[in-house]
Amino acid sequence: MNKYSADELFKIAYNHLQKKEFEKSTKLFEKLLNDYPNNLSILRNLSHSYAFSGAFKKAEECIKKIIKIKPDEPFAYQFLASVLKSQDKIEEMIKIVNEGLKKNLINEKWEVQKKILSPLIASDKKEIDDYRQKINKGLDEVISSDIKLDYDNDQIISPPLFELTYTDKDNLEINKKMVKALKKIYQPLNRKIAINQKLNDKIKIGFVSEFFTDHTIGKLFKDLIFSLDLKFFDVVIYHSYKTKKGEIFEEFLNKNSKGFKNEILPNKLIDKIKILEKENFDILFYPDIGMSIEFYFLSLVRLAKYQIMSWGHPETTGSESIDYFLCSKNLILENSKKFYSENFLIIDKLPMIYNKPIIRNKLDDKDISKKNIYSCPQTLFKFHPDFDDYLFDILKKDKKGILYLLKDTHKVYYQKLLERFKKNKNFDSNRVVFLDPLNLNQFINHLGTSSVLLDPIYFGSGNSFHESMFYGTQTVTYPTKYIKSRIVSAAYIQMEVKNPPIVKDKNDYVNKAIEIANDENILDRKKYYQQAANKKLFNTEDVGEKFNSILKELF
Repeated sequence: MNKYSADELFKIAYNHLQKKEFEKSTKLFEKLLNDYPNNLSILRNLSHSYAFSGAFKKAEECIKKIIKIKPDEPFAYQFLASVLKSQDKIEEMIKIVNEGLKKNLINEKWEVQKKILSPLIASDKKEIDDYRQKINKGLDEVISSDIKLDYDNDQIISPPLFELTYTDKDNLEINKKMVKALKKIYQPLNRKIAINQKLNDKIKIGFVSEFFTDHTIGKLFKDLIFSLDLKFFDVVIYHSYKTKKGEIFEEFLNKNSKGFKNEILPNKLIDKIKILEKENFDILFYPDIGMSIEFYFLSLVRLAKYQIMSWGHPETTGSESIDYFLCSKNLILENSKKFYSENFLIIDKLPMIYNKPIIRNKLDDKDISKKNIYSCPQTLFKFHPDFDDYLFDILKKDKKGILYLLKDTHKVYYQKLLERFKKNKNFDSNRVVFLDPLNLNQFINHLGTSSVLLDPIYFGSGNSFHESMFYGTQTVTYPTKYIKSRIVSAAYIQMEVKNPPIVKDKNDYVNKAIEIANDENILDRKKYYQQAANKKLFNTEDVGEKFNSILKELF
């Protein structure tokens, strides 16, 4: 080992791993493995270094080697199951779980977890339907069983909230069933809390999210929260111990001196419950139920007189503990209520105060006047199999068109989606470009250079639409009966633009996208939308006033 002995090199590598310096730790563990290919300590640490850095395939290979050397290796099966889930390899994962359960080498929580698994990138619609049936059946089995799990003792299962949402299905009944199943197996979720009468003139309100930081949720909700009048409200903002540091997180903390109180909740569910119970809140507000597992579970417990959710994750909870869904009148239709267990708290505009982005190196008019550039820079698990034909029909009709998409950080969903695309007869790999992840400045400039943006069907864009209005690039959108698809259309209505590209069917979607991408007056149209956004979409201080008012009216 030249300068260092093997033991010394191992200690250095392990130290890098503990400091989350994964590139350094990986390099050193790999070097050690060349000389000691069957050393379990090296393999264990290298597998963790791979997994934590997102090299899931290498982590998978490493764990399989461990199991081959030592078939009864503790925790190997559940680690491998988690790594397979990170690669969206659900069928392989289920096989490993079953093998681990058979050998009694895996946490019993996986007996439940395997019943409610589903891939995020489906190969086709049939796969979506098949897994949905499996989840329904699995939930029924859990409800009729006697299985009990200990949430605070490493027995947390991950509900398929995302997987069920990115489809064209009504999820009210299956989400109700999910809540029933979870309450059956986790006893703290059934804790009965005494809700006392309001103790003083002020309304005590708590906001709970893992993402009050440099994240879509932080951007959407921070100024709405800060708009609360402290003459009428006592405000406590709860973060997760997993909340990442960032400028918006610091902005929240700096509000402590202005009368807002920030706290980081502990890891254990029962400790969270006790803290919130003690506070005797009038209102608890969860802006994004479903995006954080720990706070999803917390939201299932009644800890305030009124508990409110909002459109950070615009899907019903199916939970009796959530009373209201805060949304815009432009997001809902006459029959929207039938898809929600919550009642609606309705504001005229989208319920946020969104600051116009500030970016460097702004594009000039020549850059934003380009034609035939289509982009759908959305999270790839929003791409329902039905959407593939929309994309490729556009390129089939517009021979000059180029479509840009964004890879995910670890290229897991990108690889799966690309394999699905290749099965489509109209897929042209020369005209579909997957970009590496972009920083905020690059992302907004990409939105600006795009001729037109394509809103995914069934679950559309939200934050990125607002960012696109920095340059005024139009988004073609096809709203359905579900709120999760209606955010762009609601924003257009709020902007009061004439003839916005809101379409009613697939052909209309394809033709409208091509029309916009080939518009000779594309620059003028972008500036028109940009000006409308500046007036009606950004910095809507009146939404804060309405938010204050609507909360007061609850009492």
